[in-house]
Amino acid sequence: MTFDRRRSHWNLKYEQGLPSLENPDPFFVSAFNQFVADQFPNGGTALDLAGGVGRHALWLAKRNWRVTVVDISEVAIHKLDQKALQLGLRMDLFALDATEYQFKPGRFDLIVMFYHFDRNICSRILSALKPGGFLICKSSLSWDTHERTAPTTIGPLAENEILSMLPELIAIHHQERPVRDRGVVEYVGSKYGSR
Repeated sequence: MTFDRRRSHWNLKYEQGLPSLENPDPFFVSAFNQFVADQFPNGGTALDLAGGVGRHALWLAKRNWRVTVVDISEVAIHKLDQKALQLGLRMDLFALDATEYQFKPGRFDLIVMFYHFDRNICSRILSALKPGGFLICKSSLSWDTHERTAPTTIGPLAENEILSMLPELIAIHHQERPVRDRGVVEYVGSKYGSR
């Protein structure tokens, strides 16, 4: 699918409303509280990649985090901007495809990726994470082992693929499980080194 078609697709979805993507994912909240909160009691810098209308970004910003959100949908970014203004929260918002974002090395204490695992920019994403920083990730997984397809850039991950894609991180939580007709992988990793 071309960039314009992907953007139109997500613009339409966010215009129609996606209530399931308005509240923080329970895994995100749990992982943050278990692994990240004590390390950053005063907040830090976070990147929410493909952040949509900001279900995780708003949650972080309310906890004193300086958040950057990148999403392909101009509609989602506009809605997030309006919500942030209403709440008096400041964020850096970019209506871009993740591949267009300029990842600056060592910029973020936390990177959040939910259902957008782009294999082609994985190394750029990891470079943007500070030493001692965290990645919280949840993604679709090809669960049926009889159905092996070649991985696409954003397609579902294969079983245990996430571990090989993130060699610079120490996996501190990794779970793969079936969900309905597919699978899901939940992952928290920390970058080598101290802050």
